Amino acid sequence: MVVAQIILLNLLWFASVLGAANALLLPAILSLFLLLAVVFVYQGFDRKDCKVILISLLCGLLIDGFLNSTGWLVYAAQMHDLRYLPPFWIMMLWLGFAATIRTGMNWMLKSPALGAVFMLIGAPLSYYSASRLGAVELLQPWPVMITIGLTWLVYFLILTQIHNQPEGRDVLV
Repeated sequence: MVVAQIILLNLLWFASVLGAANALLLPAILSLFLLLAVVFVYQGFDRKDCKVILISLLCGLLIDGFLNSTGWLVYAAQMHDLRYLPPFWIMMLWLGFAATIRTGMNWMLKSPALGAVFMLIGAPLSYYSASRLGAVELLQPWPVMITIGLTWLVYFLILTQIHNQPEGRDVLV
């Protein structure tokens, strides 16, 4: 089931990115619902999942909202005029990633050093790939890539803290 979650997360990424590049939101929405159904049927939904999802959505709003408002990048399929808010499709990616962290992405939490390196390199490469597919335009590539790498590293450290917290103790939420 872990492999299925990773495949579905990648399907969500492609549906969101290619959908944004071509002004199609429905494939991403369907992919997200399929991913969430598989994840929550397989692993259930507990308090830690709720924390991870809420914090991930907040981080997505802050990180992508900041990048959007600075003008360092321009998202395709924005669907609103509020420069401080990221587009809906990118928030679906944050939600999908957060939902898969406990099982599909658990390897990163078990090896925090490897997970940190993956975030520092993988997150900027994901945005760069999205730019090559037309979903986002990187107007200031180096500041964007450095900001994405560092903010996703901090995001990962927060997720690791939540994951490693014993049950019954509230850390961040």
